[in-house]
Amino acid sequence: MTEELEPDVEGWARAHGFVPSTDEISGTTPLMRLGELGTTDAAYGGQIDGRDAWLAEYSIGSPDFTADLGGDGTSSSSMGFTLFVVGVDASRWPRLTVHPSHFPDHDFVKRALHIDHRVHTISAEMDGRYRVIAASAIPEAQLAELFTPELVEWWLAQSPELSVDIEDHAKHAGYLSVAHAGFGIGDAGLDQLLGQTVRLLSAFAPA
Repeated sequence: MTEELEPDVEGWARAHGFVPSTDEISGTTPLMRLGELGTTDAAYGGQIDGRDAWLAEYSIGSPDFTADLGGDGTSSSSMGFTLFVVGVDASRWPRLTVHPSHFPDHDFVKRALHIDHRVHTISAEMDGRYRVIAASAIPEAQLAELFTPELVEWWLAQSPELSVDIEDHAKHAGYLSVAHAGFGIGDAGLDQLLGQTVRLLSAFAPA
């Protein structure tokens, strides 16, 4: 009998106290709503800094999304992400996304309705490499306090590029997601992603 192959993240997840989870993270943050179809390929529940957290491999399928990222532009194609989703108090952050600028722009409708707006940071390089979109309810002073020279320098030094979202779901929960593109990023990549998530938790939702 052929043994079923474990997902690439299985060993790392178990070694770090994460256990297989049937929770569906689809739609939790804007990244997971980019495509026409999103699927949770593997998920593990645990904790990060005392907060409920999930490690997941997540696929996004969308003709325009995959074409913009070098795919063939057909709905059968998908882009995979390895990510952490962490439950946080996001009451100060109704919605903020920091995505690589080559990702498709699905926020223009909210901007046209003045629900969201593009944020320009203190760094032209940051603004060129990433598209920062924030809910209009977030004060400009609060955004300036977030994107300090130190945080921007740290962000630009990260490789591969990060996709980061934080969103408050008002009545039930808020979530921070931190993602690398691709599956099978290996133990070193997962260690890096965990460290990046902890660093961003300290910026968005300090204990």
